[in-house]
Amino acid sequence: MPAAKRSLNILIVGAGLGGLASGLALQTDGHKVTIIDSTPEFAEAGAGIRVPPNSSRLLIRWGVDMEKMKKSTSNKYHFIRWQDGDTIVKVPFDNIVETHGAPYYLVHRADLHEGLLTAAYKAGVTVLNKKRVISYDFDAPSATTQDGEVFSADLVIGADGIKSIARPLLTGQPDIPRDTGDVAYRILIPGEKLLADPELAPLITDPCTTSWCGPEAHLVGYPIRNGEMYNIVVCATSHNETSDEVWVVKGDNRELCERFGKWEPRVQKLCALTGDFMKWRLCDLPILTRWVHDSGKVALLGDSCHPMLPYLAQGAAQAFEDAATLRQCLALDLDLKTALNKYESIRRPRASLVQEKTREHQYILHIEDGEEQKVRDETMRLNAVENPVFWGFDDRRKWLFSHDAEVLEKEGANWQVASRAEMKAH
Repeated sequence: MPAAKRSLNILIVGAGLGGLASGLALQTDGHKVTIIDSTPEFAEAGAGIRVPPNSSRLLIRWGVDMEKMKKSTSNKYHFIRWQDGDTIVKVPFDNIVETHGAPYYLVHRADLHEGLLTAAYKAGVTVLNKKRVISYDFDAPSATTQDGEVFSADLVIGADGIKSIARPLLTGQPDIPRDTGDVAYRILIPGEKLLADPELAPLITDPCTTSWCGPEAHLVGYPIRNGEMYNIVVCATSHNETSDEVWVVKGDNRELCERFGKWEPRVQKLCALTGDFMKWRLCDLPILTRWVHDSGKVALLGDSCHPMLPYLAQGAAQAFEDAATLRQCLALDLDLKTALNKYESIRRPRASLVQEKTREHQYILHIEDGEEQKVRDETMRLNAVENPVFWGFDDRRKWLFSHDAEVLEKEGANWQVASRAEMKAH
């Protein structure tokens, strides 16, 4: 892999998972990185997050201490029918390292954020909070905070999420994240509560990712922190819980039990064990036409340019891939603008495909019972292009999980393989 031929002063706006990962990747390649964020303190909220091989390989390489981090691993992906609890298909993940070259971890989002922050500090990244950016000068380039502080750099990276203020300024187009019509309930249950019930205990003792698929909703569950907690993400049709102004609201046990009262017994039991939780409006954006400003000094990364719905568990992974490819492009013997354009030309097709597939899976996993659902269940068992789950087909799973975003010459070949598979599928 190429090493940086120059040391740039880089400013990253946003200290989420993507911002921290890019700061760590670039600092360890010889650049001087400053990350600023509006948060009063660095404490990542949320619940569980899946770390597939295409991202775990990068974190390990960049010095994130995944060994020390409390985690579980997924030995399979188990799709289940919502009402009778029957298996649709089990996709084995027990050979994940041998097949894809890196582990598939199940972790708490806060633990992953802390691990990245610790590694960034250790590498020498400057990370500053209470710095809310209100304007940019893309030609300088610089960012100005609401306190009037100006941060100048050779390169500015907008990693400020789906509500990015950098994005519409960079694209020249006003944009509003589009409401997908779904909300996500993010729930954590102490593992000991599941272990006390013989019907639920295997969800902890036989760690895997379980997905119950039903009309207008699906539930994804998996253990985290060595089984200390069981994480559940419910993606379901919104009942107008959120608004354009308020994206996150509190949910309660009563409404959850009522909504899923006719689902299979294990789901009902999990709902009964649930306390209060948060519900998040699920939004995304149309595919962007550009990630790099004409000045050649500003670029977008992660959710600021390709926000992902959670249906493929690739949101953070694709942001980490952005960071890896940007790192390698900046190490090439190219001027800055050419390097950034190369980063965009490599990453935008891949990230856009994953983004589109996450939107398709919103429909695939929520099909009403009937003939279409029966066909879906049958084709989900096929190791073929007809499988509606994107990574349910070996070739597409290899394209997604085996990818190393720091090996630039492989990106094009992988993209061609995926394109051929997609054309055959349609």
